[in-house]
Amino acid sequence: MNQFEVVVVGGGPAGSSAAHWCARAGLSVAVVDRAEFPRDKPCGGGVTTRAAGVLPGPISEVVEREISGVRFTMKPWTDFSRRAPTPVTYLTQRRRLDALLLQQAEAAGARVYQRAAVRTVEPAGAGFSIRAGASVLRCRYLVAADGANGLTARLAGMRVDRWKGIALEGNAAADPFPERWRDVMGVDFTHVRGGYGWLFPKGDHLNIGVGGWHGVGPTLRQRLQALCKTYGYNPDDLWGVRGHPLPVRRPGSPLQQGNLLLVGDAAGFLDPFTGEGIYAAVWSGRAAARSIVDAETGNPEAVNRYTDDVRKDLLPDLRVSRKLYDLFHLAPWIWTQGVRQERIWRLACRLLSGEQSYAGASAGAGLASSTLSAVYEVLKAVSRSDFGRNPPGTARRPLFFAA
Repeated sequence: MNQFEVVVVGGGPAGSSAAHWCARAGLSVAVVDRAEFPRDKPCGGGVTTRAAGVLPGPISEVVEREISGVRFTMKPWTDFSRRAPTPVTYLTQRRRLDALLLQQAEAAGARVYQRAAVRTVEPAGAGFSIRAGASVLRCRYLVAADGANGLTARLAGMRVDRWKGIALEGNAAADPFPERWRDVMGVDFTHVRGGYGWLFPKGDHLNIGVGGWHGVGPTLRQRLQALCKTYGYNPDDLWGVRGHPLPVRRPGSPLQQGNLLLVGDAAGFLDPFTGEGIYAAVWSGRAAARSIVDAETGNPEAVNRYTDDVRKDLLPDLRVSRKLYDLFHLAPWIWTQGVRQERIWRLACRLLSGEQSYAGASAGAGLASSTLSAVYEVLKAVSRSDFGRNPPGTARRPLFFAA
């Protein structure tokens, strides 16, 4: 039996970050994951400069493209590009990124167990006993970082309430590499109502995908094919086509149960507006580590600060993001045109870089923020669908919206 102060289940960005910060503080830490790294991970692989700023270590060695331009399309109304003076997003492959972050956690002192799927989680004294693969680990603190399909919370008797979206992506060969995509990514609002499509250029290929709420799942393949044609690529040439869930936390869903803390996708910390999850994954991993370290170094009740910190510093951002999502998808062509305005584009760049938070932008917008909130409340009443209880974007739309 192996005894640790902290066991982290999941070696993705959330888990590696939590393990890294706990180990750096001198705690004994184990990371367990069912996979062997490097492992494939369905994901567009975009790391905003905001997310990169909270990572525990540098990632330059796995960055394949630095993106400073965005091409927006919503056929037949919109097709234009905007460019920022500095990169807004770094593009990588998750198999490379996650392996690097796990290596950095191991270098900080964490012990890594690979090919070790969690089978049981049981209470043991003031902590937990975890059977993972052929090993039994005991710990005082348990961090569930095992993603949208993770079992750790459920095995511990904790119910997590999340909405789920779904994405489908594939890769297109790029030889020679098209100059127009060298430092530009594509964002498309033509083909998925309530979602979007993307084109992310990587080192030697292009990642093309579509994502939306779970109800569009049966039609995602044909929507992906249509998106490929929009960008001028043959959908029959795509390789590595695969789908993956997009978890979004429901209001009121628990964040921890005593010394069990949920981080990243396991908690549903997806940005509803952009569909990006790495920033919140890393942020929550670090917040979990901070509360655990404080609890282990003198104040046992400090572990409960994790929920308080998330409610105070992360959830307000996600709430504003959700409002933006709903307002955007009621009239996406209008908002997309807004990005043509320099002031709106600069705000978008500040949000992506971390210079500005959603909540901060909303609070600083004054009258504009109040107006948007008023419009949002009116739309809630008119839509006959409670935005507070239904997934973002599920409110009834005017009849002129395309399916």
